[in-house]
Amino acid sequence: MRRAFLPLLLLVATIAAAADAAHDWKKDDRGVLLAIARAPVKTRTWKNPYEGQADAIAAGEKLYRQHCAECHGEDARGSRTAANLHMADVQGATPGELVWFLRGGNLANGMPSWSGLPEQRRWQIVAYIKTLR
Repeated sequence: MRRAFLPLLLLVATIAAAADAAHDWKKDDRGVLLAIARAPVKTRTWKNPYEGQADAIAAGEKLYRQHCAECHGEDARGSRTAANLHMADVQGATPGELVWFLRGGNLANGMPSWSGLPEQRRWQIVAYIKTLR
């Protein structure tokens, strides 16, 4: 009985890993995750007032660790249900689309709205996320 347990455990682990790797995130024609790309077109032109500012990026990283790392991971590589923020699918989104997405979230897929965070903080998180390229 014990001999059968180990191969069964390995099989289950392999299937789980394959299912996770095969997760197909839907994208728009630009290759941006559809959940983010649903932002109004006007948000694509919004500029991050904190882009490239070291203090804002550091603040964004701290905020990321407080609010986002639980789902997206300390390294922002994501999970089965939370996107890898290093992916081109996320990095291809404009800062405006990302800040819009943070504000509204995507509750149907487990992403909370961060509208309670001041706008400055949301832009700082986006400044940090954009450094993960």
